[in-house]
Amino acid sequence: MKRSTFFAGLSAAGLAACSRGRLAPDRDRATLVIRGGSIYTARADGATAEAMAVAGDRILAAGSRATIDGYIGPATRTIDLGGGMALPGFIDTHTHFVWGSIARTQVQLGDATSPQDAQQRLAQYARTHPRERWVLGGGWVYSTFPAGLPTRALIDAVISDRPAVLDSFDGHLKWLNSKALAIAGITRTTPDMVKNGKVVGTIVRDPATGEPTGILRDVAQNLILPFEPTPTREQLLSMLHDGMVAANAYGVTSVVNASGDLNEMDLYDTLRLRRKLSLRTTNAYSDLNGKPHTLTPAELDDFEEARRRYRDDWVRAGIVKFFMDGVVEGHTASLLDPYSTPPRDRGEADYPSGRYDQMLVELDRRGFAVMTHAIGDGAVREALNGYEAAMRANGPRDRRWRIEHIEVCDPADVPRFGRLGIIASMQPYHWCCHDYRGDDAWARNVGRRRWPEGFQWRNIARGGATMIHGSDWPVVTIDPLVGIYSAITRQDLDGKPAGGWFPDQRLTLAEAIAGYTRNAAYAIFSEDRLGTLEPGKKADITVLGHDLRRGSPRDVLAAQIKATIVDGKVIYEGGAASRAETLQLQMAGGTVPAGSCACRRFARPVV
Repeated sequence: MKRSTFFAGLSAAGLAACSRGRLAPDRDRATLVIRGGSIYTARADGATAEAMAVAGDRILAAGSRATIDGYIGPATRTIDLGGGMALPGFIDTHTHFVWGSIARTQVQLGDATSPQDAQQRLAQYARTHPRERWVLGGGWVYSTFPAGLPTRALIDAVISDRPAVLDSFDGHLKWLNSKALAIAGITRTTPDMVKNGKVVGTIVRDPATGEPTGILRDVAQNLILPFEPTPTREQLLSMLHDGMVAANAYGVTSVVNASGDLNEMDLYDTLRLRRKLSLRTTNAYSDLNGKPHTLTPAELDDFEEARRRYRDDWVRAGIVKFFMDGVVEGHTASLLDPYSTPPRDRGEADYPSGRYDQMLVELDRRGFAVMTHAIGDGAVREALNGYEAAMRANGPRDRRWRIEHIEVCDPADVPRFGRLGIIASMQPYHWCCHDYRGDDAWARNVGRRRWPEGFQWRNIARGGATMIHGSDWPVVTIDPLVGIYSAITRQDLDGKPAGGWFPDQRLTLAEAIAGYTRNAAYAIFSEDRLGTLEPGKKADITVLGHDLRRGSPRDVLAAQIKATIVDGKVIYEGGAASRAETLQLQMAGGTVPAGSCACRRFARPVV
């Protein structure tokens, strides 16, 4: 039989004729056949098929069930979709995977509903982990503490015998108890951290006494880092492997690690050499821990070394990441106009525009890809301006540069994404950080006038930009189905607000899926082997027990991951129960169903 693909767009007569072929020769026998539902190819033309054959690590054919049955041999395994669907393996284009994998082993407060609830969870964790010298973890969200940022006293009341350090959900704050402050030598006389005349890290202080409250903001977090215990390399490898296995249970087959360096990349490579890598990884070299890129010869050598060393299907490099600003909640996002809350500042970009532009021109000249964290509209404009400067300086090439998050974007800058060919990397579930009634830090700080300029998915897509999706795990759950649901509804997991938050910015189901598949593969220069289900491409496949095109958006959340296939191998299989019943997240203080978000805004499940 001729090896062909027969998609649903064929006429009935043509499809019937294709279905009468002979049994495939042995060289074309499938190792795996998927049938009994819909094969959603994620191609731009919307093509689907009834069944699909896989041979080894590649897709062999997709077409009618009768045709694909011809590829079945004695050793072929079959998966019955049961009316569900198979689609390309989900690609999460923005994670912090080592951080997330470590967080799975620590106390987590992401779904705490009040300061008292957070305190009780800390107390329970301390009781059940008496041998841990430090209590580490976090994931706490601002809305849990409506009276303002938490203080050391809240921890001291339940953990005073050992240091405790708890990261905020977004990684921009650390919350310490008195023991940790003492170990780090942080007192009322400890200065804030200043670089080039600019405060880059703040020790939050009691306005009446000047004493540290226990909150370290941004670069000031570095004051405690030298004292925190760190996992050994073997412990990190074990945590990272377990994190990947957990991600596979959500149908994730590839990730972009948005906060890497040579050491992190070596961890992935070690797992690959040990044959324990169950995700494909694309790694960005990031400016972390308050250390901005400077493009010194040594730093450029590291970038080049990463790109040279890691370039296969499993561990890849070649992206340089910049942080242009912080977050709206902490007044560290860069805005064009002042914040709507005191002190009514604008925030500040992390890089002077001229220097940022110069670095981009040099990286572009060397052929690197670039991604820039830009949350405020001021940071988004700086990033767009810098990208455009590099394009003018070096001329056209296939860059596929990205801007991450884009929480607020001035309407004048929206069409620039499409015009310049800039990829918009957005995390659909992030909108859940906002109380749709305006009663949270993000909504208050941005101000009602700018609400319509938040998370402009439809406007950016309408302007012709390629949109990709991710989670920012462990900021929010890595579950792509939660992201897809958020993209098509702009509602929280309780279905609120009715009709969606600025519903004109919703995406279609096809667009939402493309952000995790076809478009995501394009963003990492892998569209020739990933992102769609077509003959010759890698057999990275997610199998769902429900066809997402049927039923209501709520059914997207309920869909079961029946199987996850990477490189042609079934690496995860779900049971008969619902996804929420089978995938439980073991968190300190309780067990939370997969993808849940008790506080409905940036709750941080450990997976």
